[in-house]
Amino acid sequence: MEGNWTLLTEFVLRGITDRPELQVPLFLVFFFIYVTTMVGNLGLIFLIWKDPHLHTPMYLFLGNLAFADACTSSSVTPKILVKILSKNDIISLAECFVYK
Repeated sequence: MEGNWTLLTEFVLRGITDRPELQVPLFLVFFFIYVTTMVGNLGLIFLIWKDPHLHTPMYLFLGNLAFADACTSSSVTPKILVKILSKNDIISLAECFVYK
């Protein structure tokens, strides 16, 4: 049985960055959301760590959720910000698996 066995090694990202006049405003919006998320999550973790009255299971669980959210945001959002401003809109197959 013959078929098309083309090896796919890269993807072309299309979508919100196709219009050049929107690249900088979108970068600023996503960057502001990223900074707000990181300040909120790290502030919550710091407050829970600093105040002994907040060392209850509920606040420790919230601190773990804030840490998980900070880690997820730090792995995905900077890559999105770089792709918005760069002219290279190609992502490799390995990057696609790693950054999802």
